[in-house]
Amino acid sequence: MRTLFLRTADILLPLLLSTVLCAQSGAIDTAAVPEGFRPYVHLLGSAEVIAPLDGPDWRSMEIKDYDQDQKKYRELEEMVLAVWPSVQIITVMLDTLRPTFLSGIESVPTDTLRAHRQEVKDGRAQAKADRKEERKEKKAQKQDDASEDEVSLTFGEESDGPDTLFMPDVDCWIAMQEQDGYLRTDSVNADGERMLLQNPDFEDEMGMKAAFLLVHLLDRQNPGMLDFADDYAKAIKLPYWRTIKMFSRLTGYRLNRSYDPEGADGRIEHIIRTHGLDRLDPPCSPE
Repeated sequence: MRTLFLRTADILLPLLLSTVLCAQSGAIDTAAVPEGFRPYVHLLGSAEVIAPLDGPDWRSMEIKDYDQDQKKYRELEEMVLAVWPSVQIITVMLDTLRPTFLSGIESVPTDTLRAHRQEVKDGRAQAKADRKEERKEKKAQKQDDASEDEVSLTFGEESDGPDTLFMPDVDCWIAMQEQDGYLRTDSVNADGERMLLQNPDFEDEMGMKAAFLLVHLLDRQNPGMLDFADDYAKAIKLPYWRTIKMFSRLTGYRLNRSYDPEGADGRIEHIIRTHGLDRLDPPCSPE
């Protein structure tokens, strides 16, 4: 078994999902939400969001022409084409949050921010307590090892079969795992979760730069997302947010810089238009 969404880009996904009540009304059945996302779902009511449905019209903006034979262009083109399916999938998943991104942090209920900030604080305290307990256990183990001969028993052999994953039968969630090297099967367990098998031939070559490029492209498809995520992370005092932003600067795709096709992102926009990426149908259904 493995944890869902382990890519670097998914640093932002739980943060964005935590504001889902700003775009929905009514209660959410947390049993239908992957366990890793449950701490970010707040059943505290929702806010009325008044915002335009669409962001900037990127294609109406003038961009420079680029030499497609240049090595720099080809390398960037390869990365954009590789991450674009994931960009499409996550964009479908974030569809209900689009008005929230455009409205900004002011659209999030104060109670939601307060509750999430308290969760972050409690989580840090629990992590500190866990580390303290772990140190005590290691110290006790060393004392036991010094007084007793170590005895180890092995039962059976480690399985050589493919890794398996069970998750809710939601098309986009499964499609995201397919991008991560899993194959969907026809097997569904008693809880309605579909079984996925890891493809042993899959090679995940996404590095940190490609992962932050993915997040940057999400800002193109979901205007206002990066500004909103930055404001939200600061509001709830998200641990290591400054460190994450520092790493993003090293890649050239800073988390505190919005998508700008007329400036620094002209080459990316040229690639998107050349391949018609923004006009492709998404590889999953929101339902």
